[in-house]
Amino acid sequence: MIPTFEDIKQQLTAWAETEKIPGKIQAWFTAEASEENSDWRILKTYRGEHEVFTIEAPAADMKAPEIVGRIMEQLKKEHLHIFKKALRQIWFRAAGDGRFALLIQINLKGRNSAHGYKTFVDFLERNCPEVISCHHIQCMPDGLFDPASAVAMRVETKAAFGSDFLPIGDTGIQMHVMDWSPRIKDAWYDLPKRIESAIHPHPEDCFFEFYSGSSFVSAALSGLFKRVDSLDCREFAMISSRLNARNAISENMKFHRGHVEAEFFNKFFNKPENEGRWTFYLNLPTDETLATGVEQAIASARPERILLQIGNLEVAGKEIKRFRSEGYMLRKSIPLYLEPGSGKFEVLFLLVPDRAGILGLNPANKARSRNVQRPQERVSTAKTAQKTIFRQDVPTFKQRKG
Repeated sequence: MIPTFEDIKQQLTAWAETEKIPGKIQAWFTAEASEENSDWRILKTYRGEHEVFTIEAPAADMKAPEIVGRIMEQLKKEHLHIFKKALRQIWFRAAGDGRFALLIQINLKGRNSAHGYKTFVDFLERNCPEVISCHHIQCMPDGLFDPASAVAMRVETKAAFGSDFLPIGDTGIQMHVMDWSPRIKDAWYDLPKRIESAIHPHPEDCFFEFYSGSSFVSAALSGLFKRVDSLDCREFAMISSRLNARNAISENMKFHRGHVEAEFFNKFFNKPENEGRWTFYLNLPTDETLATGVEQAIASARPERILLQIGNLEVAGKEIKRFRSEGYMLRKSIPLYLEPGSGKFEVLFLLVPDRAGILGLNPANKARSRNVQRPQERVSTAKTAQKTIFRQDVPTFKQRKG
């Protein structure tokens, strides 16, 4: 059962009390979800030996857009029988303006299935102006494609028509049709503005987005920073990010392909040209933790701010404690309900250096030994003048009594 918004609020409050998370939790950031700004899916399932196509909604109680229902009806046509046998799923990737890019996962193993696919594409071009592009995808090893999946597989794509890129609402930023984004996008479009209001960046600051995907957040904030970098290990993230870097008006964006590992931080931030007042933004994939040694490497890079976005409260508690041990204290906790109705929420934590030594880990004292040592006697070798010592003989008790 999907928890309600009130259940989620209570869950977060109880976690903060149990884990003794400092500070007040700020107002929830969310937006009303709309069907046209969400990703839908038509998925083949099995009921016994029978194949059945169902519409998978991005959240409960959402009514499918008219274009999804129209394509679902088309799949019932008898002349697409062989096409449906080969079909695995259809993704509807929302462009944010009522239009969609379609990803059709189908195993084309013969002339008949290929002909069925062409017939279906012809139907889309003639009757579905809401569909701005269509791509055929296949996965190896065979498995269902999901833009949010962390499962390693090779994905081959081929455009039937339209562009390889999809607008991100009216932001002027684009992403590859295969790249990751939340399935419900209304709140996500405004997330960069919420981050801006949380950190109040200075024009001389630098921004680094990790697990960046299309680098949407860093691209949206690029005009507010002196320099913007992003990092992701996936091919489609690289394609999206480099396109956005070329299109950035400020021309201050750079993408790095790689993993979020301690080695990257140690190499990158030991170079003089990478010195600066950095803000790190880490949007951790669901249930993932930072690799061993990353927290220490991040602290060694001395960022002015660390933005940590996590959707797993157990992981969040551990990461906050690890950064605390490295001298970074929690300043703000901003809960994000980016996909209302899905039951999934995240929290954006803002951590800053503990320059005042509130945590007892002031960098000036951290390197000192924690063992208590007695002060040693100082022996002076300098010659001193002889001092006359006056001593008065005090009579004993018997002497006083005579």
